[in-house]
Amino acid sequence: MTYDITLAGDRRASKLAMIGANVRKYFATCCTKEKAQNAFFEYFLPASQVIAIGHPFIHYQPGAYLSQFPTLGYVLIGIIFLVLGLKLKTDEIKDALRSIHVFVIAIISSLFITGCIVAAITKELPFDPLGQEVKVSVFGPYEFRIGLLLYYSVPCTITAGIVLVSQAEGNLPMAGAVATVANIIGCYTTPILLKVFLSNVDAKFDIKGVLIKLTGSILAPVIVGKLLQLIPPVPRTVTRFKRWISIVTSLCLAIMLWMKVAKAVQDDAFDGVKWQSLLILIAFVLLMCLINIVVNSTFSVLLCLRSTYIKVMLLMVSQKTLVMAVTLVQVLPTTLGEMGLILVPCFVAHPTQILVFSFIAPQLKNHPFDFSCPRWMPLKVIQMCEWLNQTGSYAAKDPEKGLSGQVISNVNANVVVITDQPVEREAVSVANGTAIPVENIANGNAMPAENTV
Repeated sequence: MTYDITLAGDRRASKLAMIGANVRKYFATCCTKEKAQNAFFEYFLPASQVIAIGHPFIHYQPGAYLSQFPTLGYVLIGIIFLVLGLKLKTDEIKDALRSIHVFVIAIISSLFITGCIVAAITKELPFDPLGQEVKVSVFGPYEFRIGLLLYYSVPCTITAGIVLVSQAEGNLPMAGAVATVANIIGCYTTPILLKVFLSNVDAKFDIKGVLIKLTGSILAPVIVGKLLQLIPPVPRTVTRFKRWISIVTSLCLAIMLWMKVAKAVQDDAFDGVKWQSLLILIAFVLLMCLINIVVNSTFSVLLCLRSTYIKVMLLMVSQKTLVMAVTLVQVLPTTLGEMGLILVPCFVAHPTQILVFSFIAPQLKNHPFDFSCPRWMPLKVIQMCEWLNQTGSYAAKDPEKGLSGQVISNVNANVVVITDQPVEREAVSVANGTAIPVENIANGNAMPAENTV
């Protein structure tokens, strides 16, 4: 009996030791320094945004205090766009200009089309009037409409869009060029669009003052960053510490979010906001994802784009950037409403759209497709499509590929024998172990020559 108890105890001990060894092996494999660093860089941006939004609801005083200093916000904006200037590559823009039709349509769709669609839809929705303290409408306060207009009027995203285009094996130079140029132009077009869309709002909107602030806080840092690239060590340093520089950008964005949300919590701006309003915002964002896909797919069909450009239109142009939205909130007049509430639709829309297009990117990679011009179209239309996309008769000719798999026939080669041979290489034919020069064969003499080896 004592022996059985001892044996059972040994078995349990051995099982526990085996489990412990497997656990240690698992953590030794998964929790390496390299994997921990990769996880840190990958999840820092979403984690910092969650903390920036959630912390003020627990302790808002520090963020509310820092929000009293507008200069701090402009400094953070300057750092973000200084980094953009340091990473700006003009070579990508030059490459993109070779397909100018894709480049122009992508920028137009990103800057103007989506904002106009959102303005038309939200105009008919019954939001609470601006400045009303009691929240009655299930669609939320009027600041939600301003936030939606702001978010869908800003240009396309940079980091997330390029990552998704890369995963889908799309045209990265075009994606980078569209994102860069659209974000620079968008800092001027977005305030003008907001001024037009909110023309019925009784609030002061000094468009000149906003554009001047944006020039100093966005365009000037981008130019400075690009000029710094002329110093030889700077590009190498930026490439070496690229991931840490992205952490700095994410941290600046999180601090701006934190201050705006803290100020809104201090002013009790979120009191009375219904949870149904957040669900409606999510549904609206999903609807806009579908509309963006339809709009940009239509442009792709009309232009008969190739697969790599279609991926840019769907994955890059269909998304919006949170950085520009938060930046514009920093310079917009306070008479438009509570800035914390204006940012709520941006907080909801950004992760939702990334989640949606993260599912679409692998499908575009595994199932690529092109849009070609129908054969029944007029010949001039077909030729224009081929010229725009450099396909068909306008495709670049590759001499090596053009000769592969083809047989070149020459009738004269059947009757003409080339007898001139290079002096340094004497060709011989071996028959029955005896070397016979080709010259003798050409003369009809198949006998071996004298002194041949």
